[in-house]
Amino acid sequence: MMRLKTSTFAKLTTLLAVLVIPIILLYAYSHQVSINVVRSAVEEGQRNRLTFFMSQMDTMIDQLTKYSVIASNDDGIRSYLAERSRSTLMERIDSQQRITDMLNMQIATSSWDSQILMYLTQYHELLTTDLSARYDAEYLAHAHKQNWSYHRDSQRQAFFSWMRTSASSQDLIVEVRFTDQNLVNMLNRLKQDGDSEPFLYAPDGTVIANSTSVEDTIQMAAGILNEMQLGEEGSRIVQSGQGKYVMNYVLSNSLGWYLVDFVRLDSVYSPITLSSTLFYISVSLLLVLVLLLTLLLYRNVQRPISRLLHAVRRIRDGQYMTRLKDAPKNEFKYLFHSFNNMAEQIEELIERVYKESLRSKEATLKQLQSQINPHFLYNCLFYIKNMANLGEKEAVVAMALNLGDYYRYTTRLEKPTAPLEEEVKLVDNYLTIQMLRLQRLTFEIEVPESMMQLEIPRLLLQPIVENAVIHGVEDQLDFAMIHISGETEGSRCRIRIDNNGQGMDVGIIDKLKRQVEEPLNESGGFGLWNIHQRLITRYGKHAGLTFSESPSGGLRVELCWEDPSKARGDDDVYIADR
Repeated sequence: MMRLKTSTFAKLTTLLAVLVIPIILLYAYSHQVSINVVRSAVEEGQRNRLTFFMSQMDTMIDQLTKYSVIASNDDGIRSYLAERSRSTLMERIDSQQRITDMLNMQIATSSWDSQILMYLTQYHELLTTDLSARYDAEYLAHAHKQNWSYHRDSQRQAFFSWMRTSASSQDLIVEVRFTDQNLVNMLNRLKQDGDSEPFLYAPDGTVIANSTSVEDTIQMAAGILNEMQLGEEGSRIVQSGQGKYVMNYVLSNSLGWYLVDFVRLDSVYSPITLSSTLFYISVSLLLVLVLLLTLLLYRNVQRPISRLLHAVRRIRDGQYMTRLKDAPKNEFKYLFHSFNNMAEQIEELIERVYKESLRSKEATLKQLQSQINPHFLYNCLFYIKNMANLGEKEAVVAMALNLGDYYRYTTRLEKPTAPLEEEVKLVDNYLTIQMLRLQRLTFEIEVPESMMQLEIPRLLLQPIVENAVIHGVEDQLDFAMIHISGETEGSRCRIRIDNNGQGMDVGIIDKLKRQVEEPLNESGGFGLWNIHQRLITRYGKHAGLTFSESPSGGLRVELCWEDPSKARGDDDVYIADR
C-alpha cells in the first residue's frame, strides 16, 4: 500500500511538472510577444498622431505664407506705391486704411493669432494689422528672407516670422508673423488626446513645450535629442533614471523644427507586468495547493475507489453477498450505500428472475401435460371420426384446423412473452374446439384492438378459460356461455372471463383470493396461483387476479396490470362471436 501511495504521488508530481513547465515557458514567450506588440502599437500610434499633427501645422503655416504673396500682389498696394508721391496726406491716409482693412480681412480667415506687416523701405513706412509694431530698419537688415525664423526678446512676445520682397517692387517687403502660443495651443490639444508629452524641438536646441509639461522631463528629452543624429522621422527607446520611454519625432517641412512625443513605457506595460506577476504568484500557490490535494486525493478518493473496484470484482465473480463496510465520511459514503443497495437489488433480482424462470417452465410443462392429456385429445379425435362417418366435412375440417393451431401454439417455447392477439387466438381455438364438442356452448370475445399488441406472458389466458369450461359450464345441461372482454383506463389494463355456470358462494371466492396470495402448497390449485404470481413478478404488486360473482350468474376472473405505454381514447374492438 505504501508503494502504491509513493508511486501515485510521484506520478502526479511528474505530471504536474510536465504540465506546468511548458505553461510557464509559453506564458513567458507570450508575455514578451505582448510587450513587443504593445511597444509597436505605441510607436505606430505616436507616429500617426505626430504625422497628422504635423500635416495640420504645416497646412496652417503654408496658408500664412500665401497671405504674403496675396498681399504683395494686391492692386491697392501697387496703386498706392505708384501714386504716393503725387497724393495728398488725406489721400495717403485713406489708401493706408483700405490696405489695412484688406490685410485684416486676410488674417481673419485664419484660426491662428497672426499679423501681416508691409515695409515701404523707400519711405520708411509700415502698413500692418499690428498696431503695436514700428518700422525697424535694423530688424529688416538682419531678418531672414524666404524662410521662417524664430524670434524671442524681452520686449516682444516670441513669434515666428517669414519675409519676402515683392516681385512688383523692391521697395516693398511683406512679413507674416504668428506667435508661438498658436503652437502651444496645438500641443495642448495633442496632449489631451493621449498619455504623452509632446513638444517642438529646433536643431539649435530651442524647445516649445505644452502648457502642462514637466520641465525636467522636457530638458532630459532635449538633451538626448542633442546627442542624436536626427533624420526626417524616427523612433527610439530611451532609458533614463526615471524609467523607459519610447520617443518619436517628425520634421516639419515648413518650420524646419521637429515635433517630438515620448511616452513612458512603464505606465503602458504596467497592466501586462501586473498580470505577469499575478500569474507567477498564482502558479506557485497552485502548485503547493495541488500537492496537498494530491495527498487528500489518495486518501479520500483512490482508496475508496480501490475498495469499490474490489467489491465490483467480487460481484462479477458471483459473490452477490458482498457488502461494503466502514464507509468514509464524504461523498463516497453515498456510493458505498448505493453499492450495497445495488448488490442487494441484484441479488433479489437474480432470485426473482430465477424463480420466475422456474415458474414459467413449470407452467409450460404443466400446460403441455394438460394439453397433451390423452382424454382431451381422444375426445377431439373421436369427434373427428364421428363427423367423418356422418359426412360432416366442414365440422371435421374446423376441428382439425383449430386442434392443429391450438397444439402448434402451446408447444412453441421460443419466447416467454407473446402479443395479446396471439393469446386471444389460442383462446379462440380452444373455445371453438369445445364448442364443436359441446353443442350447447357459445362464447364471445370483445377485446379492444389497441390492446392486441400488448406483450404479456405466454399461456396466461387459456388456463383460466379452461377452468371456466371444465369447472364452470361443462357439466350443466342448460345453455352455456363464456364471455371474454378487455378494457383500458389510462395505463390500467383489464381482461375479464365470465361464465354463466352455477357460480360460487362468497366463502369459496374468498378462499380463492387467499390461495393465490399465499405460498403454493400441495392442496391448492397450481394454475391460478401460477398466473397470479407471474403477473405480480412482471408488473408489480398492483397486478394479479381478482375473483367475483359474474353478472351472468357464474364466476368472473379478472386479470389486471399496469401498462404505462397504453394511450387513452376510444378504440376499435375485436369481436369474436360464436
